[in-house]
Amino acid sequence: MTLSRVLAGDDARESRDVSPGAGSRHKERARRLPRAHPAVIVVAGSCAALFHQALHTGLAGDVFYQLAAGRWMLAHHAVARADVFSYTVPGRHWLDEEWGFQVLLAWSVAHLGPVSYWLLSAGACSGAVLAMAALARRCGAGWLWTAALSVLAAAGLSVGLADRPQDLSYLLFALLLYVLVLARGQPRWLWAVPPLLAVWANVHGSFLLGLAVLALELLWAVAPAPAGWLWRRQGLPVGPLALTLLAALGATMLNPRGPALLGYALRVSTSPQLGSLIAEWQSPDFHSYLLLVVVTGPVLALLGLLVFSGLHLELGDLFLMVLLWLATLHAVRFTPYMALAACVVLVGWVPLRHETLKPGLAAMPLAVVLCAALVAGPHVPAGAPQAGTGPLATPVAATGFLARQSGRVFSTYWWDDYLVSRGIPVFVDGRTDLYFGTGLLQAYVDVSDLAVSPGPVLARWDVEWVMWDEGAALSTYLRHDPHWRVRFEGGGAVVFQRARPGMAGG
Repeated sequence: MTLSRVLAGDDARESRDVSPGAGSRHKERARRLPRAHPAVIVVAGSCAALFHQALHTGLAGDVFYQLAAGRWMLAHHAVARADVFSYTVPGRHWLDEEWGFQVLLAWSVAHLGPVSYWLLSAGACSGAVLAMAALARRCGAGWLWTAALSVLAAAGLSVGLADRPQDLSYLLFALLLYVLVLARGQPRWLWAVPPLLAVWANVHGSFLLGLAVLALELLWAVAPAPAGWLWRRQGLPVGPLALTLLAALGATMLNPRGPALLGYALRVSTSPQLGSLIAEWQSPDFHSYLLLVVVTGPVLALLGLLVFSGLHLELGDLFLMVLLWLATLHAVRFTPYMALAACVVLVGWVPLRHETLKPGLAAMPLAVVLCAALVAGPHVPAGAPQAGTGPLATPVAATGFLARQSGRVFSTYWWDDYLVSRGIPVFVDGRTDLYFGTGLLQAYVDVSDLAVSPGPVLARWDVEWVMWDEGAALSTYLRHDPHWRVRFEGGGAVVFQRARPGMAGG
């Protein structure tokens, strides 16, 4: 027997001897590979869809004055307390309830770059979706139903998705609901509520909603359970919950304005003037199929469940959802909150008793592929103003022309925020509450709607320039007014200058 055959025989015997062990190691290595339920693809896709929306929407509206205010505070190392952006009320007391978001936005843009706009909008909303998914799993929902609720949450959040402090407010609202669910099993989680409300009060005035949620929880904890009702009770301990509510109320006063912020936020939230100027404070436009489904879908589903099934619900959660649904019918801005509250109510439904899908190795790679497909491809450059024409687009070229001129400018409520970011003083802007009690908002509406002759109002404020939507009635009026000349047109905006002796025609 040759040496080669001897060695070959030894190798074969050694291979046969070690093959069982090698197979065990291979199986053990396979078991260690990350596995996930296929529903993770839907949850991740819901978050990626929010980023897709953000990546294809340019900046417009409030974000510009928010950025300008944040930069001013970083430059002066102080919280803004008086107006520095208008020529109508310079130096007027300004209670800036959103100062925390403004500083965070300005700091992030300066240090992380324009991608911060996406992180603070779609990133915050995605965090709210993940909080709802975690809440559903904590309450015992199956993975498929968790995925369905994630879609509902993302659809509702997409209605309010923008580069504004509201997106952080949605995240904080979702976290509060999740913490309260955790506290039902372990009351020590209530310690997380006051810090959360302290942050909320320095970001957005909707912290009042957080206090209302805690008050409702305390109400259901104290009130006796109605006998014979279908709703089960799973209230929190009354004592710790009452202390949490008091601590949260005190935490909201940890802001630059102290207790005055509470009354101020309430006055602003209930002001009738907001509905006349701001679309999000008006009733929903059900010509949008997405909005129609988000607002009516959960309610119809809930009614069907109550009538045709023996579903047991949390009375407090149901009451909160109904209140937010009524609020949404009054003002579309409450839609995201209502959708999140609906997720909490519907989490108790178990549409599938047994899920046949099992965790596998392909779920995570497929989730990554789906997310990449949704966020890849052409999109608006980070930090770019909204392009196009019309009253919602940002008039970049026209504003650039005005930046090279001198004299006061009268422009639209929506465009004035961009003027603020370019250092041009304005008549009014997105800080609506700043102008309460001055008559300026009504004067603006009257001129915009041609309810009065624009000339006297513009002359009173020594307005030199008017920048307006080229298709609006005011633009048509000024084109035929001999006291005004067209000096620039582009991007859907037209700029008029007050006619002076010797000025050439436009």
